[in-house]
Amino acid sequence: MIPTRDGTRLSANVFQPATDRPVPCVVEYTPYRKDDLRGAARDFGSFYFAERGVAAVQLDVRGTGDSDGVVTDEYQYPHEQLDGFDALEWLAGQPWCNGRTGLWGTSYAGFTAFQVAQLQPPSLGAIAPIYATDDRYTDDMHFRGGALNGWSVIGPYALGMVTRNALPPYPELTENWKRLWDLRLERNEPWLIRWIEEQVDGPYWRSTLGRMYDRIRVPTLIIGGWADFYVNASVRWMQHLSVPKKLIMGPWPHTPPDAATPGPRIDFLHEIARWWKQWLHDEGDDIEDEPPITVFIQTYRRPDAPADLAPGFWRFEEALPPSRMRERSWFLGDKGLSDTVPAREHVAEGEHIPYVGFADLRVSSTWGDQKANEELSIVYTSEPLTQETEILGFPRLTLYASATAETAFVAARLCDVAPDGASTLVSKGLLNATRRNGMDHPEALVPGEIYRLAIDLDAISWVFPRGHRIRLAISGADFPEVWPAPSAAGLRVFGGASHPSLLTLPVIPAGRISSQPLLRPPVPRRSQCQHIVEPTRTSISHDTSSRNVTARRELKEALRHPDGITTITSEHQTEIRVSAEKPAEAIATGWDRKTLQRPGLDVTSTAIAELRSDAATFFLDLSLDVTLNGAPYWGRRWTRTIPRLLL
Repeated sequence: MIPTRDGTRLSANVFQPATDRPVPCVVEYTPYRKDDLRGAARDFGSFYFAERGVAAVQLDVRGTGDSDGVVTDEYQYPHEQLDGFDALEWLAGQPWCNGRTGLWGTSYAGFTAFQVAQLQPPSLGAIAPIYATDDRYTDDMHFRGGALNGWSVIGPYALGMVTRNALPPYPELTENWKRLWDLRLERNEPWLIRWIEEQVDGPYWRSTLGRMYDRIRVPTLIIGGWADFYVNASVRWMQHLSVPKKLIMGPWPHTPPDAATPGPRIDFLHEIARWWKQWLHDEGDDIEDEPPITVFIQTYRRPDAPADLAPGFWRFEEALPPSRMRERSWFLGDKGLSDTVPAREHVAEGEHIPYVGFADLRVSSTWGDQKANEELSIVYTSEPLTQETEILGFPRLTLYASATAETAFVAARLCDVAPDGASTLVSKGLLNATRRNGMDHPEALVPGEIYRLAIDLDAISWVFPRGHRIRLAISGADFPEVWPAPSAAGLRVFGGASHPSLLTLPVIPAGRISSQPLLRPPVPRRSQCQHIVEPTRTSISHDTSSRNVTARRELKEALRHPDGITTITSEHQTEIRVSAEKPAEAIATGWDRKTLQRPGLDVTSTAIAELRSDAATFFLDLSLDVTLNGAPYWGRRWTRTIPRLLL
């Protein structure tokens, strides 16, 4: 138990090297309960570092797991950050520590690494965040481009934290565990309620030390993925930090790079261990001599190709984007995408179809063709490329457009079209046009008025082959990733000399690349627990008669402890539905259950949520029920009526 300045004690698991000499100590700091899912399932990283001479600590955030206190919100500013500062300094003072500490971890633990580092603890020598954001409003699980997230609003993280925070501490690890558990049940508020209420960027989202790059004063290793929903933040951190830094950017989604699909998979812990060796030990490592960026360059893949492995190759770079990058623009006109401003003024109209985007979901082992999305979008296509064209960085769309309603979304999809017509998604972006002057400054549109909209697409690496065509598809929806707009806002897109709409791509000139990184393949994970994860099941149903589309997702996993008597399970289902006839009246339902089972302590925590909307309001109905040894123990229901603020 680690003390903090206000007397709250944080519960830690310490993995120590078998040595008598002092060693560095690195911390993974999350609310995911270090002895449960997902905390204990990630103990393989702690074993890995301890085997290589670095003490590793899994640390429960206050109010979670076996730490003291009650968790009040995501990141609990400023207590959670100050707690992290205090924990590092306490650990640095232990006789087995050499006085140097580090922070590392995936997702939430990556966020806390950045947040605590900005307080500049004296002992902190380096950090290694993986898939971590710099902006909780636009680049997290809450809002995208100023529009409410769809899948995520009551998805496995949002609803899963409701059930996770309702599980008890472990009796053998926590004094007065029953009293602490009861206190948490009474005082915990589901985080997702506040997220839906805070629909505009501002003090709430920025309080947890977001884009304050200059406050980071320690060497930083960043690991990101082109398929991760924090891809943009990974690139921005690398661009803005002014410290010794390194970025490893692979093709991965939000999954550790040694087990991610698509691969190639790498021994990412080896790269982090090299970072600790360089900055926390008294010995150097050749990692300092390498170029600062290790990037996976993605080459073309057919949409019907197997999704297990992304085609491409690794490359070193000195900067991202590289200094040799040259922006190239394609103008939107009646002949598609062209290198020059169209001679004639151009106007294209698109009907509002609220379920455009459903083709992005991988519902099988392939990538998924974009034709279904493009048939419902305004589409611009280039002539066949006369040479191979590589892009690396942020695509941008400058769009002159009008809408038929006060609130309208603009979704842009960049695709690679093969000679046979197969269309593969490369990157996409979305802007709630009412946030055109800032995410903190929503302004209603004047129907029919033409606006200049700047839309950043997600950062990407891609090589368009010679003979392929570049395609841009524009629509008013990105379902189910984004909650449908409050009205059927038709779009008009303008092009020509008076309204020069254009797509700008970060093109890398062809040339010989001399240096390539050598990355190790994954090694078997060492864990004290047995972790069983069932494949995620995703499905889409489209009722053509009612023009309804429903997306469903199911997840299930289990953890068995080495004590032979403790098992934790997690199950989740999300369903979200929208109708083209009444797009404002979307509805999402979610169900999440976690169980902790051992002799004498059998706890089940079940949360059920429904979020629905009309044109003006969100309606949330959320219940949580907890059973103890088969009998009802605690329950509560929350209902909220929340006005929609131009989204």
